Amino acid sequence: MRYIEEKGRRSRVFDFSGVPVSGVLQRWLAEVFATATGPRRGVKSIATAGSYYTMLVRFATFLSKRSDAPQRPEDISTAHVAAFKLSLSPGSRLPSAWRLRTLMRDVPRLPAATRAAIVHGRLPERETDAVLAYSEDERQQILTAVRHDVRLARDRIRTSRALLDRYRRGEAKDGEERLGWALDVIDRTGDVPRDGGGSPVTWARRYGGVRAMLARLCLTRLEAAAFSLLLVDMTGENFGTVATWPAAHFRPDGGVAGAPALAVLEAAKPRRGPDREYMATPVEDLPDSLASLVEGAESEARLFRSPLRAYLLLLELTDLSRRHGDHGLALGYVRTTMLHHGRWAGGIASHHTSDWAVGHGFPLLPRRGWPTAGAQEVSGADNDPGPDDQAGGLPSVDAGRLRQTALERTRHPVAHSRQTLNDRYLRRSPAVQREGREIVRTALEEQVAKARDRQQTPVFSAMFVAMAEVDPQQAAAEMGVDVEVLKRILVGQEDTVLASCADHHDGPDTPPGEPCTASFLACLGCRNARALPHHLPVQVYVRDRLAQLRTHLDPDEWDLRYGDAFAQLTHLLGPPHYTATDVQQARERLARSERHLADDLLKGRWDL
Repeated sequence: MRYIEEKGRRSRVFDFSGVPVSGVLQRWLAEVFATATGPRRGVKSIATAGSYYTMLVRFATFLSKRSDAPQRPEDISTAHVAAFKLSLSPGSRLPSAWRLRTLMRDVPRLPAATRAAIVHGRLPERETDAVLAYSEDERQQILTAVRHDVRLARDRIRTSRALLDRYRRGEAKDGEERLGWALDVIDRTGDVPRDGGGSPVTWARRYGGVRAMLARLCLTRLEAAAFSLLLVDMTGENFGTVATWPAAHFRPDGGVAGAPALAVLEAAKPRRGPDREYMATPVEDLPDSLASLVEGAESEARLFRSPLRAYLLLLELTDLSRRHGDHGLALGYVRTTMLHHGRWAGGIASHHTSDWAVGHGFPLLPRRGWPTAGAQEVSGADNDPGPDDQAGGLPSVDAGRLRQTALERTRHPVAHSRQTLNDRYLRRSPAVQREGREIVRTALEEQVAKARDRQQTPVFSAMFVAMAEVDPQQAAAEMGVDVEVLKRILVGQEDTVLASCADHHDGPDTPPGEPCTASFLACLGCRNARALPHHLPVQVYVRDRLAQLRTHLDPDEWDLRYGDAFAQLTHLLGPPHYTATDVQQARERLARSERHLADDLLKGRWDL
């Protein structure tokens, strides 16, 4: 059976005739494979189709070695399935069970009990590590190496292009004719100049050999990998999506200066499903309003902050690969090894970025968990990585982490919904979790402060008491009580241990006109409470006693009984009401009768 990738670039024959089972089972396995890899399924690459083929062959081979080997699909029993699962190694049991479930979900001729044994039941959770964003220092370490390679490739190819243009205009300088002729041959034919025997000309060694000459006009594989990492960081797109970006694009701005620069290209993300796989992806330039904030905005500094400029530069540097490699991808390169696959190639795989990272001294990315079907072709680097093993202070290079970093930086969904951004990418981020907790804490503190302000006990100073003796009308109006009530408050007739009560028939928890039954400890949270200087010694003593009790009581019990009163007293005894000196002097002048009064309050003798 021949499997052809959806885009038609590659194909592979999967042969079931050699599977050691009966012909009936061979044909049935081929039908199962055809159903699982059909056009309405999420299998888009040869790699994923190959993993399904391997799973079917492994299952069939196991069945053939059984003493009760089945001859037809109807003969496959639950015992066969259970024995096959037990034969798997612990490391492969979960992925194999997952693939077998995917393959056998809707196949015909399989007994219902056997299908239930395969499909039903809960698979164990896959143990994965969270995809953690890079710190800014780690990100810059990676991008510094990426930008270095992009600059070198740009300068090398543009210099060679300029030499080629001079040669074709007949303006080559002395010593440039031979190299200009070689570049012209490479540009026109896609191969280096060769002698009569078909071997590369010997004088090519003067210019670095065949590999160096070919790389003068096109990106190398590792340079293309660097470009892919740069675009992932700039756009927040999946690595697999960027790796298959087409060179064809539409410019709504028409390339007119002054208009918002934008290119729209058709990208593919297979895991979105057949109906939503293809999407129009905008690639934008850095707006002029922001470019003015970038140091050296007219130089290459703007290049590395503009996805559109990086994309257009990539097209410029990979033009030769598309012309001779018969592909239409933006990411292309010239092969200098494994030429049996062709000299010119398009597209980048995740292992290319690993090779690039190792070449720049970054540690190898820890091995990830088993791959999921339909995800290999999307982004081999987007699966959850393990912890960041650092060597010499350098982080491991992972396109998935670069994307996570970009999404956390912009907080804007890229090729997914806002819900997916919040639930998958942001919720798993420790930095976002810390930020969320800080936001919640700040909001709660603001609400607590507002509540305290609303229930804050008015504090009247000694100056107010002196003014009340001279002008009781004004003082009563300022306190919000009648003159008679003011007089009783000033002489202590309305005291409730920690404050005075403006109206004990207007309690918060009793009907109007009924005497208040609340504890005196709750008075500071009542709208009728008024605090005067003669209350300060008792307030200081009670607060000190509550602080002592805190170390001897269960925290929950103390918080329930005394937490509110302690917080209210702490707020009342601090600025702007009293200074530390005021509090200390009040502590020293506490009378014996006031101490007994406060002790009775804390022991509950004043409560009804």
